[in-house]
Amino acid sequence: MKSIRTALLAVLVLLSPSLYAQADKTVIRIANLDIAPFLAVGYVEKLAAKHGIQVKVTNFRRGLEAAQALKAGEADVAVGGVEAAISAIAGGAPGLIISSTTTGGIAWVSRPDLNIQSIADLKGKKFGVIRGLHELVLLKTLEQNNLTFSTNPGAADVQLVFINSPPAVNTALRNKEVDAMSNPEPFPSRAVVEGFGKPLLRPYDTPLGNMPRAVFVRGDFLKANPVVMQRFVDALVDATRTLRDDPKLARDYAVNEFLKGAITVADWDLAAQNQGYDVSLTAATVQEYIDSMRKYGMIKANLQAAAITELSMLEKSKARLGWKP
Repeated sequence: MKSIRTALLAVLVLLSPSLYAQADKTVIRIANLDIAPFLAVGYVEKLAAKHGIQVKVTNFRRGLEAAQALKAGEADVAVGGVEAAISAIAGGAPGLIISSTTTGGIAWVSRPDLNIQSIADLKGKKFGVIRGLHELVLLKTLEQNNLTFSTNPGAADVQLVFINSPPAVNTALRNKEVDAMSNPEPFPSRAVVEGFGKPLLRPYDTPLGNMPRAVFVRGDFLKANPVVMQRFVDALVDATRTLRDDPKLARDYAVNEFLKGAITVADWDLAAQNQGYDVSLTAATVQEYIDSMRKYGMIKANLQAAAITELSMLEKSKARLGWKP
């Protein structure tokens, strides 16, 4: 019997080399967001053993809360838009951006009863927008199209109306309190399906690109646990690729586990049409966000992307796992 057990253990070790890696008891505390763009970060939990890591995922509703958890030392890894990560770091969070995980997921829609066919047609109109990423993309797009903006009525080409939440933005458009809006999926697609919105734009043609999200880690945690963090990035790349390549698995996981009770199959299918899975991120893209945020007064710190990114682990993981766009 002893020889049989020994032989079985030897076979298991050959089949699962990560069993040795599991000897590391370091737990990676992840401050995730329970929204569709961070589905793959949640899925890391299912692949943790495969990659020889232990994770504890806590879901938050807002990027600010996730960043605060990291700043307070209550989390080792946090997520958000690239602009959210930059804001957190500028505000004192000791973070380094290490990867993206999804792109897209934003759309602009307008009132069907108005003849808004292009960005130029927004002149003289009221635009509903959430502060943060949506605000940044809007300002960049308007400026790129030579339109001025202000929150004061009649003071510029486009009047900005800041609204606190995606449902409230949809309500404002439905009630004709704004003429157009930017919102995360599935809210803009839902507005179109329900008839109170008309597709206008997916705003991905500025230097900000197609809205990569950011995964960032406490600098001291990375310094103390470089091997564990490399395995984490491996798991993230693996999770992102798995969900990208198996849409049915992604939908089932989203609807029945990660976003259970918060999203329907129909809404997931709407959102999935305007979201990509991509871990790729460059320091140049991060620098573009930094420069744009400084220009519009969203941060004051003169940050440099080279100092707040650590993307070498990502490149190693992509090569190791054969990541292909």
